[in-house]
Amino acid sequence: MTRTSRRLASTAAAAGLALVVLTGCGNAPVRAGAAATVGDTRITTTELQGYISRGLADPQAQQQLGADKAAYQRQTLGRLINHQVLTEAARRSGVTVTEGEVDKKLADFQRQAGGAAQLEQQAAQNGIAKPDLRRFIDDVVLNQALGDKLTASLDVPAAQLRSLYAQNIAQYDQVHAAHILVPTKAQADAILAKVKADPGSFAAQAAQASTDASNKDKGGDLGFAGRGQFVKEFEAAIFAAQPGSFLEVKTQFGFHVVHVIERRTTTLAEATPDLRRGALQQQRDQLTSALLTKVAKDLGVTVNPRFGRWDGSKGSVVQPAVDKNSVSSPAPSPAAGSQAPAAPAVPSPAGQ
Repeated sequence: MTRTSRRLASTAAAAGLALVVLTGCGNAPVRAGAAATVGDTRITTTELQGYISRGLADPQAQQQLGADKAAYQRQTLGRLINHQVLTEAARRSGVTVTEGEVDKKLADFQRQAGGAAQLEQQAAQNGIAKPDLRRFIDDVVLNQALGDKLTASLDVPAAQLRSLYAQNIAQYDQVHAAHILVPTKAQADAILAKVKADPGSFAAQAAQASTDASNKDKGGDLGFAGRGQFVKEFEAAIFAAQPGSFLEVKTQFGFHVVHVIERRTTTLAEATPDLRRGALQQQRDQLTSALLTKVAKDLGVTVNPRFGRWDGSKGSVVQPAVDKNSVSSPAPSPAAGSQAPAAPAVPSPAGQ
């Protein structure tokens, strides 16, 4: 009954060559002390190295990303550049996000990761330190809001939204439960009587008696789960029960004493923004990338060749060219321009 979370990873290689790098127009050197400039905004080497040092503080990140530190520098610098382009594109479009919206997205990611500590750990293992996580998520929210604005006038039929909702119901109707698994009904009956009489003893009973080693030391906590994640008898029982109740269920694994803790349901109306995003993903990508490409071209992006060069076909910082005179920084291509910072390594709701 365990579930796994997805993780991000990144690889590449790097070196530095020239002393100056030109914009796509070929006439603007990077200013001293800058890792890159985006228009009039300067991303300093100190700022970049702060992100690198914090990002590699986690032992797993150090092992995986630190093995090719130059590649990680390029990835991080590319993210900082894209942040500036995205921020300007949102400003021109009149798009803003509130602290509350960022808080909500952060809470969503925490819930999907299994908690705040788990989210921070997953992010840290992928080179995003805790102090930088909120800004990372802020960019995710801002990119999402920009895509919403650009596709606001596009129609998605109600029937399509209903169909998408039904297909993704496991994400919109979930139960939080905990269980104690034992081999005999007599044991289950005795434990059920104890926890009904003293609900606070459930975690201790799980630690002492449960044969499910994957969660017994966590009070038998199974977290939130939608339909399709448990065997049918267990699923039917927890979705039929009232939150707060205790019950006994027999499955192929044995006898379960179950605490149904909470049920979380998202209505079709509440899910519609996410469903629209999924239905309009192609149009969102096209419109957003076109805008970001234009903004990047207007601003001009320059990269200090010590760190690499800006590749317009990829919208990222790549290894320097062999010929130092070719390290120019054209605007991102449409495919690259649509890239927002990837979300931390947690499952994303449908349609995002």
